Amino acid sequence: MICQIFKINNMKILVFSILFFVSSLGLKTQDLTQDNNTTKVTFKIKNIGMYVNGTFNEVAVSSNFDIKNFEKSYINATIKVNSISTNNSKRDKHLLKDDYFDVTKYPIIKSTSTKIEKVSENNYKLTAKLTIKSITKSIVVPIEVNENSKSVTIKSAFNLNRRNYNVGGSSWVLSNTVKIQIVYSAKK
Repeated sequence: MICQIFKINNMKILVFSILFFVSSLGLKTQDLTQDNNTTKVTFKIKNIGMYVNGTFNEVAVSSNFDIKNFEKSYINATIKVNSISTNNSKRDKHLLKDDYFDVTKYPIIKSTSTKIEKVSENNYKLTAKLTIKSITKSIVVPIEVNENSKSVTIKSAFNLNRRNYNVGGSSWVLSNTVKIQIVYSAKK
């Protein structure tokens, strides 16, 4: 009788161990590690009728993207505002001042995903909370996801109204619309 109980308990432990091991492998394969060489956030905005292009050079993305389980998927990002570059150091310094990004008070732009939905093959809709200058608003952006066995690339292009985040004050020479492009590359 004791041998049967011992065998049953050992069997339960074995089954539990196998399930735990298999489930932890499944979770680990979804963790993504950012490729800093190809991940970038760029923008362009009209200023006095001409486009100004820029980049944020310090972007950190944490993600767990699983097309089979959107409930547990997320794409979160932080951007260091002082990493802005428009290839004009005088303009870059001005963008860090209080009438634009006010980097002294608000050094980080933050995006936290709240929902990911599939639209079509490789195309999804990301709902996120975007915080700029302590103003948080919900945004919905399209994302395109391409993946293979070793990596994932997520791209997005969308427009933001700079005035929604008090960036640039009431400048009449600066367009309200900022065109944003994001490329996020990660290794599985």
